[in-house]
Amino acid sequence: MMKHGLVIMAALAAYAGVAQAETPAAEPGFYARAYGGLSTLNDSDISTGGANANARFSSGLLVGGTFGYDYAGPWRSEIEYTYRSSDVDSLPPTIAREGDYASTAIMVNGLYSFGALGAVQPYAGAGIGFVREVDFDLTGGPAAGQYSDTGLLAGQGILGADLALGQRWTAFGEVRAFFIDDPNLPGPAAATLQAQYQTIDLLLGATLRF
Repeated sequence: MMKHGLVIMAALAAYAGVAQAETPAAEPGFYARAYGGLSTLNDSDISTGGANANARFSSGLLVGGTFGYDYAGPWRSEIEYTYRSSDVDSLPPTIAREGDYASTAIMVNGLYSFGALGAVQPYAGAGIGFVREVDFDLTGGPAAGQYSDTGLLAGQGILGADLALGQRWTAFGEVRAFFIDDPNLPGPAAATLQAQYQTIDLLLGATLRF
């Protein structure tokens, strides 16, 4: 799934790069965004208490928002707060029967708009930040408990497109590749759990310019 998502993002970037029209002029100003969608967590190797296994996850929920500034050129910058959560779809009973892996991240993003394709304005960007919390909750097994940490480095790549709905409102859609760097999560009784956290996200939202 991660590889498929990166292929999609590369294709969208190539498509955006062929746009010939110039970016429409606009006044600089602040904006706010709200969005929601699906977050697909990549399969992960898990290690805890001397047990090793592979976990698979179902598609989960993503919700968030940003506050940013449009420089009236191709560039925008913003600060973001996003929540992601995915349930465990498959996990050996030597670890646990059920679980969910969730995170809240605070990111600083830079976005670059390409030439317009009619009413659609494609863009690409990247972000860096940290997780306010990442936690893996396990139930019904030897490793049952809550494993969590804060302040870990996170990064993401973004490809999206805006659709103007008026002078102040814009609808948008995005594909994102998000990762948390090397989660090693403390848990109950001094136990730790290691599990990768990499997602491909599909989201829709709306932007309000001030």
